[in-house]
Order: sequence, then structure tokens, then C-alpha cells
Amino acid sequence: MKHKIIYRFLLTLSFLLLLCFPALSLEGARKGLLLWYNTVLPTLLPFMICMNLMVSFGAVNLLAAPFYPVLHRLLGLSRAGSFILLSGMLCGYPMGAKNCSDFLDNGLLSLSEARCLYAVSSFPSPMFLAGYMMHMANSGAQPIPLPLWKMAAAVYLPALFLFFPAAACYKQHRSPKSCPSPSQPDCPARHGKINSSTTNTAPSLDEALFSSIEVMVKIGGYIMLFSILAVFIRRLPLPGTLLPAFFITVAEMTTGIEYASLHFPGLLKILLIGFGGAFGGLSGAFQVRSVTKNAGLSIRHYLFWKTAHGLLTVILLILLAARH
Repeated sequence: MKHKIIYRFLLTLSFLLLLCFPALSLEGARKGLLLWYNTVLPTLLPFMICMNLMVSFGAVNLLAAPFYPVLHRLLGLSRAGSFILLSGMLCGYPMGAKNCSDFLDNGLLSLSEARCLYAVSSFPSPMFLAGYMMHMANSGAQPIPLPLWKMAAAVYLPALFLFFPAAACYKQHRSPKSCPSPSQPDCPARHGKINSSTTNTAPSLDEALFSSIEVMVKIGGYIMLFSILAVFIRRLPLPGTLLPAFFITVAEMTTGIEYASLHFPGLLKILLIGFGGAFGGLSGAFQVRSVTKNAGLSIRHYLFWKTAHGLLTVILLILLAARH
């Protein structure tokens, strides 16, 4: 009951702010939609369509096959789990979490493995990192040259460090014995094989396109809303410039990275950009929640692990930048 009262108050306050400050609302909405159109849409949509088709045609094993022996030996992942981790790294938010939820619903993962992957499989895509994040890190106020491999290592390596405490927390074993349908001897989660017969989707380009566009529209809506929030945060009488920059980055990753690039010099700018990319922002968390259909995956746990991911990225960037 208390939660409903708080939600009603926040919704009423949001409506009044939009009504009283239409110029700020318009500015935030325009910036958010432009960021989505110019940056997120072209980098994410083609990969999302391709991934949906790969799952439909049962081609997932081909992508996972070269990496599965290493990931299985190191992390105990199944073939489906290896694909989810790779899809999260290659496609960016929120594809790792979406595949995790879809594969769990289709019986391709045990619940414990799905929870581990839900905690560590969300990243900025390599195109977003190499293009937008590195451009912002190496431009703006007093840039210091930072090699791409250092930013990539700081953003992607923490997932490996976090997987082991996540596995201990969710009791993930190297050879999962649990299965959504344990009575079936050919349970995909037990054998780790993926084929088109185990999914409920038909290999249709139209369906893959429609599903991907639906997700992209959700992402665009959340980016727009949190970009409006970022504009209002800028107008708050907060002391200094670091605190508003932190709140903006926590609210919306892309907007926060741009703000950090324009207002902060050197290492501090790089740390804010790295934290924003690793954490993903509350906007990214809402995107993940919107594509997560399974009740066994907790968005609160997701936020905890992403906060830890962001802090580890900051620590790694400090160590790597010191060796520059």
C-alpha cells in the first residue's frame, strides 16, 4: 500500500513538472530521441534482428562452439549460457538479459544459470564502446589519450570477476542438474544444446524484424523519459558539478557520458564514462526489465550486480590509467 502511495505521488509530481516546464521537457525529449536515433538504433537493431534469426534457425551453437570449451571450463556455462554471455557482449543492452529471459522461458537454461547470467551479461556493445564512449573520452575538456583496449578491458573483464560470487549466491554448479522439465531425458538445459525445435518461434524474418523493432521502441521511450529527467537534474541547485554529473550518469548512460565529456577533464571524465557504460543507468535497468518476462529474474539483484560492475570498472580504469 505504501508503494502505491509513493508511486502515485511521483507520477503526480512528474505530470506537474512536465506541465509547468514544457521547454525543459521538450529539450530532454528531443535530446533523448536524437541519441536513440543517431547512436542506439543503428548500433543495436541490426544485431538484434540477426540474433533473433540465429535463435529461430538454431544457429546459436555455431557462434557458441568456438568459445564454449573455454567458458564451460572457466565458468561452467552451458552452450546456451555461452551464447547469452557472448550476445550480451556483442550486442549491448539489453540483449543479454533478453536472451537470458527468453532461453529460461523456453527451457534452455536452469534457473540458477539464468540468474548468474542475468547478473553479468549486460554490457555496452563494442560498436557503442569503440565509437561513442571512446569518442567522448578522447574529446571535450582536456582529453587524455586512452587506448581502446584499456577501456574495453575495464568494462568487460569485471563480468568474469563477478560471475564467481554470483554463482556462489545462486548456487550455480559446473554441470547443472536442475532443469525446468527434469522428467525429459533430452532436456536442453541439461545437455546445453540449442536447436530450432526447442524454441517456440518460427524462422521468419518478419517476426524477427517486428520483435526487434518492438524492443527498440521500448528502449527509445525509456531513453527519452530519462533524458527529460537528466535535463531537470541539471537545473537542480546541487553543489559543484560532480554530483549532478553522477546523478545524470546514474539516470541515463548516454546523456551522462556526453555531460561528463563536456564538463570534466582528464581521468575524472574517463572514470565517469567508464562507470556509466558499465552500470548502464536506470534507463538501461528499465529497458532490461521491459524485456524480462520471467518472474525468477530480479531487477533488484540486477541493479546490485551492475553497481558492483560499475565500481570494478572504475577501479580497473584507475589502475590502467596510472600505467599510461
